[in-house]
Amino acid sequence: MAEPTNESTPIAIVGMAGRFPGAADVPQFWAHLLEGAEQVREFGAEELRAAGVPDGQAGAPTHLPYGADLADADLFDAEFFGLTPRDAMLTDPQHRLFLTCAWEALQDAGHPPSRLTGRTGVFGSTTLSTYLLENVLRSPEFADAALSYPVLIGNDKDFLTTRVSYRLGLTGPSMAVQSACSGSLAAVHLACGSLRRGESDLALAGGVSVTLPQTGGYGYQEGGIMSRDGHCRVFDARSSGTVKGNGCAVVALRRLDDALADGDQVYAVIRGTAVTNDGSDKIGFTAPGPAGQQGAILAALADSGIPADRIGYVETHGTGTSLGDPIELRALAAAHTEAGGPAPGCAIGSVKANLGHLDAAAGVVGLVKAALVLRHQTIPPQINFERPNPLLRLDRLPYRVVTEATRCEEPLTAAAVSSFGLGGTNAHVVLSAPPARDPGPEGRYPVVLSARDPEALRATAHGLLALLRERPVPVAELARTLLTGRDPLPHRYAFAASTAAEVTAGLRALLDGAPPGPDRAGPADLSEPADPPGGADRAVRAWLDGADLDPADWGLDRAGKVSLPPYPLRPTRHWIDPAPDTPDPASTRGQASTPGTPAPATAAARPAVTTVAELFERHLRTTPVGPDDDYYDLGGDSLTAVDIVTALRDAFGADLDLDTFAALRTPRRIAERLNTGRASGEQPDGTPGGLPAPAGLTPVRDGDGRTLFLLPPAGGTNFCYFQLAAAGGRAGVPLAALTFPADRPATLRALAAAYLTAVRAAQPHGPYRLGGYSFGGNVAFELALQLQEQGEQVELLVMFDSHPPEAYVGPTITEKEFAAAFPLMLRQAFAHDLDPAALDHPPADLEELLELARMPHWTDATAVEYRSFFRTWKHNHDALKGHYPDRRLRADLVLLHARDQENRDLLEALQIRTEPGSRWQDHLDGELRVVTVPGDHFTMFADPGHLKQLAAALDSVLADHDRP
Repeated sequence: MAEPTNESTPIAIVGMAGRFPGAADVPQFWAHLLEGAEQVREFGAEELRAAGVPDGQAGAPTHLPYGADLADADLFDAEFFGLTPRDAMLTDPQHRLFLTCAWEALQDAGHPPSRLTGRTGVFGSTTLSTYLLENVLRSPEFADAALSYPVLIGNDKDFLTTRVSYRLGLTGPSMAVQSACSGSLAAVHLACGSLRRGESDLALAGGVSVTLPQTGGYGYQEGGIMSRDGHCRVFDARSSGTVKGNGCAVVALRRLDDALADGDQVYAVIRGTAVTNDGSDKIGFTAPGPAGQQGAILAALADSGIPADRIGYVETHGTGTSLGDPIELRALAAAHTEAGGPAPGCAIGSVKANLGHLDAAAGVVGLVKAALVLRHQTIPPQINFERPNPLLRLDRLPYRVVTEATRCEEPLTAAAVSSFGLGGTNAHVVLSAPPARDPGPEGRYPVVLSARDPEALRATAHGLLALLRERPVPVAELARTLLTGRDPLPHRYAFAASTAAEVTAGLRALLDGAPPGPDRAGPADLSEPADPPGGADRAVRAWLDGADLDPADWGLDRAGKVSLPPYPLRPTRHWIDPAPDTPDPASTRGQASTPGTPAPATAAARPAVTTVAELFERHLRTTPVGPDDDYYDLGGDSLTAVDIVTALRDAFGADLDLDTFAALRTPRRIAERLNTGRASGEQPDGTPGGLPAPAGLTPVRDGDGRTLFLLPPAGGTNFCYFQLAAAGGRAGVPLAALTFPADRPATLRALAAAYLTAVRAAQPHGPYRLGGYSFGGNVAFELALQLQEQGEQVELLVMFDSHPPEAYVGPTITEKEFAAAFPLMLRQAFAHDLDPAALDHPPADLEELLELARMPHWTDATAVEYRSFFRTWKHNHDALKGHYPDRRLRADLVLLHARDQENRDLLEALQIRTEPGSRWQDHLDGELRVVTVPGDHFTMFADPGHLKQLAAALDSVLADHDRP
């Protein structure tokens, strides 16, 4: 944390991002402002009907079908930000937008989360969650349910900023700021204070407002704040009110000295901020208070140290109400006059005419506009203004309204922004123009690109080419930003360049499929032997080989950063649709049927493929799901599989277990199995593929060579192995999973003996290959010893992060202790969002635990499944605690060891000691090989990226073993 600085320390705006009506980013937003575009539009009859507006109401003369809607509010890249599909669809789109824009603002600033070294604060404001009220609580699944913890944390205002801090790993102050329309500018005020006090080294501040349904229009009331004609006419004689808009904006802030020292781009400099409240000095709670507004403006000017006569542009609150606008301008003029300003010909404007009123996001959107005015030295036209509202007496005020995009003849050195909240909280910010920046040095520099996969790498190149077509970017600034302002990711491309033409050629070479590097068929002139002292060509080769480069080695530390397109996200739909006609919850409370589950059917009923697909859609919250869509590809996990299997059992009496569900995986194959007892591609006994399938064994993957038999982990299900197989594709060594016995053998040796029978029925004689995840690996070790004792050879044992026996030495734990630990296990293993009370005040027994974990869609059968899951895990943990190998194994063992430390609190609660994987060698006469894989004990399987690498590591181990 930095030392406290002077309270008047200037703050630089170094990054910004946003989503606006009609504009997907800040550059589009600015272009539309310059064009004088109005994003408020009239909604059609179908849009009104889809928003739930009855035809009779839609046709009423007092219903205005206008607003400024935000495209793609239902889309979100859940995988990128580490949310499960279910968590994503339970999360208010406002929170998702704010998280996305916060990340993009850091990208725009050239400070990705992984490269932040100090504390980063987050300050933000949001509107009431209409998604909760209009969608979640009116959906079939949640309409008849209490407000559960996952729903609460997904929608409550309190979690807007802390979700960002958690997901991006930011450790500075994090707080939601709620003062209605002025909330986001008040958040900027608090962020600046945090930077000045040294609490934060970088701060994110902003706001978001999305009111659902977006296309319903509004009811006009005479004397209200909403417009009579569906347009916001700020300062105009026909002004009659505002219109609702939807959007989000976030700015990244740093102390100016720090920003300049690091070469950050600076949009504008915040010189002073202030926040006041009207108190009771006004005619009513919702009325504006001129004295409070004037006080905020004077305080911000005093804080800034900037003479009022330098203020050449003011982005006003400007809602377009016939009385509110005159009150605001009189307060502004009184403050400026008292302070000796403003500048001659000071222009005023309000973005609400273009976008409507963005409520909690309004202030920061005004700040973004004012900063861009200073940066580009251009004032956009004020639309919907023809002649001034006579109540303004504009001819007596020192302000002018610009109606055409106007380039400033004299340098515009300072501007200001006002945002006044319903309830009386007033915020004002004073800005100065960004300092001039020296042009970057000339030379030949490495241009580096990286991405998570080839598709994203190509998308990055396309984005950069589009940028270069729009405006010139100095090569040194481009090179520095790509090198230090982006995360280094696995898929890399690089080349050296000294001109914009060479950069363009290099990017096109990537899109044409040319290999990277100066000597690998890159741009035509990059293979020249000349290599200047900076060594850019050598740096390209080193970076492609995984090196982390220092920009100072070739003078890039003297180049500034520049705004570039952010890393390309892949948003998909995560949305809960309200029921068309949701009944009164009181009228259905206590009925036997459960929301989200098909109605109970007779024993003769059989599910259609579409029925199973609809269950996938309902529980995975993704649409549409086709007959052959794979459950894993749709983001399914084991807990959601429990829900779907239970729903099928309840509705159709289906004889379906989790292992069979995991093997079938598509709606078509599941429906075929339930209807005929056999899915396409199955044997007559109902098992997938062509492997023999004796009792107690489920084929997981076909292939060539000797089968690897996999033993279930402590929970008793094999879901993780089917996910592993799906992540690794269909090629490779065949895999088969053992089924956990229903009678739960009393000891680990007895369990291994039960598995031995199934293994030898499938493969009578060795050599055998065995494997298992966690507990399953320990049981596989005992099974190998029993096979060895029967004279059979075990040639390979593969363990997935199994603890050595020494880790379990010690007493067993009680059911109460296990119940207390289980919430943490659920959170670690499945990202299950339990009530914090489950951690702060652990449950005393299993039934109390089930109540804490219960989701609204659970039926009694679902609870039975989870009760069995708990009992199985507890039983197996006890068996492991009471077991120790009694002899050494004559076989090779490969331990796929998780790179990241397992949660210490969980280990302590389960009384598992931390022992190195190398301790397995004490139990072997063969060779121990430890292969480190990404993730921790749980995320190695739960994270899709980690799972792919785990599958590749397993296939590599098996391939190595098969080599002569």
